[in-house]
Amino acid sequence: MTTKNPRIFTYDALNYLQRPDVPTAPRFLLLCAAAGDIVAWADVDRIDVHNPTGAQRPLRSMKVNKIAKYFDAHRSNTIPTAVIVALDESSVKISKKGAGGGISCTRVDIKLEGPRKPGLIIDGQHRAFGAAKHSPKTLLNVVAFLGGDEAERAFQFVVINNTATRVSKDHIKALNLNYNPKRLNKRLLESAGVGLGIEETKFDDLQIVDTTEPFKKAIAWPRNSDGFIPPNAIESGLAETRDRAARLGIEGLERDVFLSIWTIIKKIRRSHWKPLPASRLLQKVSIYALTVFVLDSLMAAQTLSDTPRDLSDEHQLEADVGKIVGGIPSELWTVEWNATELDTRNGRQMLVEALQLISANVRLGRSWYDGVSMIDPASISTPRSTAASSPKRLARRRKAS
Repeated sequence: MTTKNPRIFTYDALNYLQRPDVPTAPRFLLLCAAAGDIVAWADVDRIDVHNPTGAQRPLRSMKVNKIAKYFDAHRSNTIPTAVIVALDESSVKISKKGAGGGISCTRVDIKLEGPRKPGLIIDGQHRAFGAAKHSPKTLLNVVAFLGGDEAERAFQFVVINNTATRVSKDHIKALNLNYNPKRLNKRLLESAGVGLGIEETKFDDLQIVDTTEPFKKAIAWPRNSDGFIPPNAIESGLAETRDRAARLGIEGLERDVFLSIWTIIKKIRRSHWKPLPASRLLQKVSIYALTVFVLDSLMAAQTLSDTPRDLSDEHQLEADVGKIVGGIPSELWTVEWNATELDTRNGRQMLVEALQLISANVRLGRSWYDGVSMIDPASISTPRSTAASSPKRLARRRKAS
């Protein structure tokens, strides 16, 4: 809880020494605190170009939003795991310490003095900031340790983040003995973007995509009469995203990035978010080719950038994808295409190359369809460059006249 003094945070806590026979071992405090308070008195020593010795990885807005959405998804959703925090002893007042290694109940005051925060989050930064985004009043479990130097803090970070063992599918399936698997799986998919593991990974992916924007209820399942997007179109786009994850720095966030890319595309091309014959944007070949084109363009931007581009930052991703997709005229998705049998390896590659050429045409001020073999210029009602009326193009024309 917070006292009347906004610079002092007071909590009831359990206080104990885990290793009472080791004088240098840290003292532990177990407490619960509002997420908004935690981020007020605890900092994160994040590694970046300006702080290469930092322990924590950069804060990723996509993960923060995922935690917030998890809380929003179901009123019963909670996070039982604790945020691990190192506390500066000089800023902490404990009313009573347990004798020896015994556990005692105590009152803890955490005081803010100056710009430096007394706490340092060792593990759980995304949980803290995500819960605070959902509501600053969201209570989280906190395990704080007092004492220990920078080496101890770094040691704890490495141990916590490198010793977790992935739960096997057999153990997850054992939940079926006591729980309704369909009900539990549904809640997991809607809340956390994970499944029980009772289905193949691809099927779990499709279930998650089908319950999430921008493809919510749009997949053509046998049970979904309104669906028009083939499931294997989503599978192919996800597969291409995973293939490039390491080069884009989005490991572990592949599905989130794929969905974010297409959410941005939907925002830009909302009028084309329709099935054939109204639009070609959501054809199987289009979803594959546009995903590949965007991902490859993002990788090229990464290579050319002087500073690292964090594509888990949704603002950065929206800016980059918006520029890439905005460079492809919307007419492409409504004009007639000459090519047939595009749902083949060669056909998909043909559309990827067409997107590359169209992008170059627009950048260079040419008619967007110049040299694009799959487009018949005669089928375009007003053949002209989409860049013809741009300020740069008009300036060149005035200068030439």
